[in-house]
Amino acid sequence: MSQPMFHTSINCRLLKLFLVFISIAIVYLCFNAYTTITSILTNTRNIQIQSEPNQMRPHAYIITENCTSLRFNTTKENIQRVFPNFFTILCYLFVPLNDTRIHTASVPLWKKFSSNLLTFIDIWTYKIPNDLNINELEWTFIFEDDVNFVDPSKVSLLNYITTLQELMYNKEIQSKHGFLYLGICGPTFDNNNQTLISKNTNNSLFSKKAFGYCLHATGITKRRSRLFWAEISSYRPNPGEEALDAQLRSYCIRSDNHFYTMGSNFHFPPGTGHYGIAYQDRGRFSTTIAK
Repeated sequence: MSQPMFHTSINCRLLKLFLVFISIAIVYLCFNAYTTITSILTNTRNIQIQSEPNQMRPHAYIITENCTSLRFNTTKENIQRVFPNFFTILCYLFVPLNDTRIHTASVPLWKKFSSNLLTFIDIWTYKIPNDLNINELEWTFIFEDDVNFVDPSKVSLLNYITTLQELMYNKEIQSKHGFLYLGICGPTFDNNNQTLISKNTNNSLFSKKAFGYCLHATGITKRRSRLFWAEISSYRPNPGEEALDAQLRSYCIRSDNHFYTMGSNFHFPPGTGHYGIAYQDRGRFSTTIAK
């Protein structure tokens, strides 16, 4: 009788050990499964965060004398046509001619040069650097109120958004230059520097470095804007110095800092000296500076 009971006791102990082993194995597998799932979810979440695009729209200021004028509204429509839902478009009034900082010369042209200069200084030096919603390398764009654009269909595009972003996030342009032209007048192009060819344009939209005239369509980073006027003014005075665009041109020549023009191979309207995707639409609006 004792021998069967002995075997029964051993079997019970073995069964208990087996059940304990199974329990430990189940707990171990559950823990590993939980860790694996948590890791997968965490990695997936991290990937989503890293790949999520910045939802902040770049600010685009239109400089004008009247925020309800035909000039302002037409320029706004032109920007929205070629950059649909891309910019937050804002109105920025010219510094008035009765401002105490305006040039005291009796010649109206010098007063308008002064107003134009002070307006850009205010935007570059104060408005953009004080914008707490953008970081140092983010862009702001400035347009004068007579701007139009070469139609994107000429280079097989529906709009210029992707093409502009290629330049905005180009490492050299964003980190080193911090400034670019969307349109320039009377440029001298650098033939010894790299030409950027935009994607999806059948190799028909180029961007090259240049110096020249006009500030009707430009982009600038927050970091560059903070000291841009200080850099330009440190190279003054210049012979025959007039408007701000001429001062910037002289700065580019003397400092050897040249900036890219988006669509530098576009010369439109023909014979006007305008290069780039943006031009001053003199067929629609006359200049306010020379009036």
